[in-house]
Amino acid sequence: MAQEKQDASAPDQAAADRPVLRMVFLGSDATNPTLILRIRSFLRAGADVTGFTFRRWKFNTDYQPEWANIHLGRTVDRNYLRRLPSLLRALYVVAQHRQVLRRADVIYARQIDLLLLGLLGKWLSGSPARMVYEVEDIQEVFFKKTLQGKIFRWLERWALKHVDLLVPLSPGFLRGYFQPVQNYTGPSFVLENKIQLGDQSDEPTRAGRVWEEITDRWVIGWFGTLRCPKSMALLEEVAERLGPKVEIYTRGYPTETGLDAYMEIVNRHPNWTYAGEYTIPGDLEEMYGRVHFSWCLDFLDEHGNSPLLLACRMYQGGFYGAVPLVPAGSEMDRWVSEAGIGHALPAPYAEPIARFLENTTVEAYREERAEIMDRRRDLFLEDGTDTRALLDTIREIAPSYAGFKKL
Repeated sequence: MAQEKQDASAPDQAAADRPVLRMVFLGSDATNPTLILRIRSFLRAGADVTGFTFRRWKFNTDYQPEWANIHLGRTVDRNYLRRLPSLLRALYVVAQHRQVLRRADVIYARQIDLLLLGLLGKWLSGSPARMVYEVEDIQEVFFKKTLQGKIFRWLERWALKHVDLLVPLSPGFLRGYFQPVQNYTGPSFVLENKIQLGDQSDEPTRAGRVWEEITDRWVIGWFGTLRCPKSMALLEEVAERLGPKVEIYTRGYPTETGLDAYMEIVNRHPNWTYAGEYTIPGDLEEMYGRVHFSWCLDFLDEHGNSPLLLACRMYQGGFYGAVPLVPAGSEMDRWVSEAGIGHALPAPYAEPIARFLENTTVEAYREERAEIMDRRRDLFLEDGTDTRALLDTIREIAPSYAGFKKL
């Protein structure tokens, strides 16, 4: 994926009457689209943000932060031990900029390694800032019943005692991990990863209706970080079972397999298309407007994180009308069931999905997509309301805002 540039500096009108919140934002990858959108949303909601961010060499490598940013170096995916030298170097950089932390009202950290870095920076600088811990995923190691898993859980449990607010991106993280495993009973604010449009119009265009012209097959779209090998295998099976009755359309970057190995899979199937990387939100309507169904199944950490998460693609696809396919029994199953949209498919997945597609009628599909489009803003769009509510919650606990009242 890539991330297109927008004006992130101008706060929205609703933010103008709120007191400015001085925020230090610790992030693991300045090029990551979800991180970029999170900081943009804070800026639009009136926060004064200084980023302390690493970079990962995957996609969007030319991107330069639009906010005041202090570069912490390069780091890697899904391997905390390999990150340790980078974190130690980053601690030195943070210490050099301790005056920034002293001025901050809040230190906002994404994921456990950045939380630990933030806590050390807070103590080294003597900052009075409150600590906020955002959790976008719970890594596999935290579910392991090994000595390594026990050490990581203990470390996080210790860190949670010094956290003033936990911000999970799915209520499943609270119900399935933080409450039963970590015995966390502190304050939390669930911030769903809904689509953010920035300056882009939310009015539908012709690009969002290309699916209507594709009448000889069902198109399943799988977009984002294509990191789930089991999803690849299941989509291969669906492609083989249904042949020309289905098209698998993918965009993004395959981080687990690498592009060459992924293209070997794509090239084996005439009904599988890979169209490269994309920008958020600029390309989303074109992408989801071409597909009928959005693949929201995830099995990367099948016995841990995956059944607890709410995937970004569920919100992005839903906003443009693509009907979500989710795994039965998951947090996404609960979400779509409560919303009354989408389809939850049971294991072993490929056969039920193939049978579902064979039995779905065009008329039933059109009705379902029309209903999603009618409700898309309420279900899938973050228009700034959730971000402002989060910042108001942070202001209530920040020492500089004693007596602050929500507007």
